[in-house]
Amino acid sequence: MKKIASSTIVVLMWLITATSCSSPDNDIPLSATPIETELLVTTPSSSPVPEIITEAPTSTGTDVPATSEPAPEPTPTEPGVTEIISALKNLPIDSFLDQAYRQLMGRDPDMLIASGFAEVYDLSPGERFTDLSIEYTRETQQMESAILELLLTYDPSTLTPAQQISWNALKWYLEIRERGHDYTDNKFLVNPVWGLQNWPLDFLFELPVEDRQDAELYIACISNLDLWMSQVIDKLERNQQAGALPPRYVIEAAINQLESMLNLQGENLPAAERSEVYLDFRQKVQQLDDLDQEGKETLIERARSEIEETFFPAYLSLRDQLRALSPAAVEDPNQWQLPGGADYYTYLLEYYTGTKLEADQIHSLALGEVSRIQAELEQAAIEAGYPAGLSMQELNQRLDEDTQITTGSSLRERYEGILAAADRAAGDYFGLRANAQVEIQVDRDAPLAYYRAPEPGSTGPGAMVINPDIHPHYANYNEHVLVHHESIPGHHTQLALAQELTLPNFQRYYMVNPYMQDYILQSYPEGWALYAESLAWEMGLYDDDPFANLGRLRLQLLRAVRSVVDTGIHAEGWTLDEAAEYLETVTGMPQNREMLMRYLVNPGYPNGYTIGALTFRQLRQRARQELGDLFDIKEYHNTVLGSGVLPTVVLEGVVEDWIAGTLQQ
Repeated sequence: MKKIASSTIVVLMWLITATSCSSPDNDIPLSATPIETELLVTTPSSSPVPEIITEAPTSTGTDVPATSEPAPEPTPTEPGVTEIISALKNLPIDSFLDQAYRQLMGRDPDMLIASGFAEVYDLSPGERFTDLSIEYTRETQQMESAILELLLTYDPSTLTPAQQISWNALKWYLEIRERGHDYTDNKFLVNPVWGLQNWPLDFLFELPVEDRQDAELYIACISNLDLWMSQVIDKLERNQQAGALPPRYVIEAAINQLESMLNLQGENLPAAERSEVYLDFRQKVQQLDDLDQEGKETLIERARSEIEETFFPAYLSLRDQLRALSPAAVEDPNQWQLPGGADYYTYLLEYYTGTKLEADQIHSLALGEVSRIQAELEQAAIEAGYPAGLSMQELNQRLDEDTQITTGSSLRERYEGILAAADRAAGDYFGLRANAQVEIQVDRDAPLAYYRAPEPGSTGPGAMVINPDIHPHYANYNEHVLVHHESIPGHHTQLALAQELTLPNFQRYYMVNPYMQDYILQSYPEGWALYAESLAWEMGLYDDDPFANLGRLRLQLLRAVRSVVDTGIHAEGWTLDEAAEYLETVTGMPQNREMLMRYLVNPGYPNGYTIGALTFRQLRQRARQELGDLFDIKEYHNTVLGSGVLPTVVLEGVVEDWIAGTLQQ
């Protein structure tokens, strides 16, 4: 099985596992959709799914020839939602937790393949993208509600403590998904930040072509793009009907991005041979050993034809739809209102933070964090030899002047040294640690740095993937905090350990889907990684480098400021100009309306970092106060990490139980 790596890189790209198209005999088969409407979506595609047939066709007898061949055996069919729910009834709780979530994740097998679960679940890329139709979406929502109803038939008082944690976690997940059914059409997914329009290109560029069959799949994906794009366009129409169009400048920016992707010259398309898709396909096919040159040229010509007849028209149809929507959008972004208003934003805040905190509470907490970090920054700057009272702009300038930028092999060596020091210090702070190691890996097509967890089902290492050749706006004083966020004691410490625990998959693996702007429970992994940055300072890892500590505080300030700005725009009545001015004043980094676009297309998202980190800090402080001399930092970390990825409200209960149990000993 060939692995497709996700080409969309975010600070964290670690996805929840699910299931395979061909299940073991003791598993409930995955649901499927009719072949006519099934398409692929936001991550590499799955094998085509057989059409669901609820009952076999009945012959009238009038059309059967007198001498006909025996009728072929009926094709086995996949069960629908009703059959799946029926099969989930009365399962033992552990089996239910596994199978129920397995079915939910199976609704998007493409994501599983892109997440690295292809070999684990015997999945293969297919010719079509996951269905984005409203019919398929409603069917998925029906399944979510039905599974929640089944979950509630289990009495949590009869479960073990570990099962109770899992029951509560899945209940939260299903309830938040069910509440989101009312906002199905509120997200504008075609945007210049994490735009759905980027997915087909990213998928094709990542698709390995190692033999003729792979090349045929590549061509088939191009030929089916018009079907998928029609569903994307339908989503845009539903956005308009729901009053969910973003400000006009966001739509115009998406149009410009599409035209740049197509390399349009005015209204003129380039020759297919000059398109990136054609050049990518040609390069891959020319490297095949199982085809002669004539066979290669035949495939290349077919791809060229599909690009002209399907790929270009599909993207132009999306561009034209955006053009048609643009006049209906609000021209002044300060007049734009979040679709669904305060109720929708409150929902998004719970979705991303896992808490019941209201917008004004988060705004106040974030302002408090800004003040705290500013005070620490000023003191750290003085300790580094700078005069008191410097503005952030002045401090940034001084830091840039006083530090040297390192790139290439020297930068990698620096990262490795910081990682080794963190690994040595971690033993005094963690009892539970992953068996998997973490290493620095180089990818010159990647962003500055991100974490990649061990491949599911393997004993291989995790990796902090770096691009040592780029260093925009990052001098040496940020290298420590990047290592501590991405590896130890950050993402690797939490995510690699969770994978190795004996838990249901929804606690072992974290799911993000950037194309669908789906970062549910972001507050746990990103909150932990932000908490880990401060923990690294407590561990003494900044003692010999005052510039590194300034870099840590500077980046923490940026996260807190983003939370202030997000709640300011969506709940406190801030204009974009006011938000830009606040950002620039507090961080010292220039801002404008275009740079604030991320807050409009994915509201609520920035709050997961700040609220998550605050949660880990506050729970630790509470435990320290209540336990006194009984408090053990290792045991605290064992407690918050030992049950995998959890909603904040569930994590709080786990810590409460640990405190109570420790006091009773």
